[in-house]
Amino acid sequence: MFTFLEGLFAIGTIWFWLLLFVDFCIITALVENESGVWATIVFLGSLVGLNFLWKLPIVDSVKANPGHTALLILSYFAIGVVWSIVKWYFFVHNKMVRYNDFKAEFLKTNKTDVMTPELAASFMDHLANRYDARNEGITGTAPAASEHKASLTRWGTYWPFSIIGTMLNDVVRRAWEYIYEMLQTTYQRMSEAIFKSATADVKMAEEFKAKAAAAASNATTEAKKRW
Repeated sequence: MFTFLEGLFAIGTIWFWLLLFVDFCIITALVENESGVWATIVFLGSLVGLNFLWKLPIVDSVKANPGHTALLILSYFAIGVVWSIVKWYFFVHNKMVRYNDFKAEFLKTNKTDVMTPELAASFMDHLANRYDARNEGITGTAPAASEHKASLTRWGTYWPFSIIGTMLNDVVRRAWEYIYEMLQTTYQRMSEAIFKSATADVKMAEEFKAKAAAAASNATTEAKKRW
């Protein structure tokens, strides 16, 4: 059985690359979904399993090239530090974008585009029980780095996976949002064309209710005049 697996996942075969791809995807998903512990378990398990299959001389290579190994480790952590700063910027920026989205929605509901002290107080109360798609509270308070130590550590430690996850989650999503903005008019025209008959019914109903309300109001006024 073991000989079969060695042959199946031999370095360079399609199953070898598929195994690495699946492994990479799993760790990336775990890192992006804040499951650092499971990411570590899968990563270490993969190293042990792959070393067992391919008998890679990892320990011997480290002993033979200590300086080179130390340089690689330092480089890895240096890149991780830089990426944690970049990722933190994305994280805080996304928080601000969500805050501004809720703010714009709130101002639109209140039929204004200016935030007054009174509206600000009402808006803070409004945000108290509001959550975004990830069930995270929306707040006007800047995120505290001290409260996100685990996330910063995870992003820096697993930066290759975090970079790919961020590219797919943020860059691709933003690209689609840009496409949506360009096609929004087309979407709306399609919606209005399909609902043309229903829209006519709604308009007819609204006109009827308006006339009925006006007639009732006039009748009430006439009645008051007679009294």
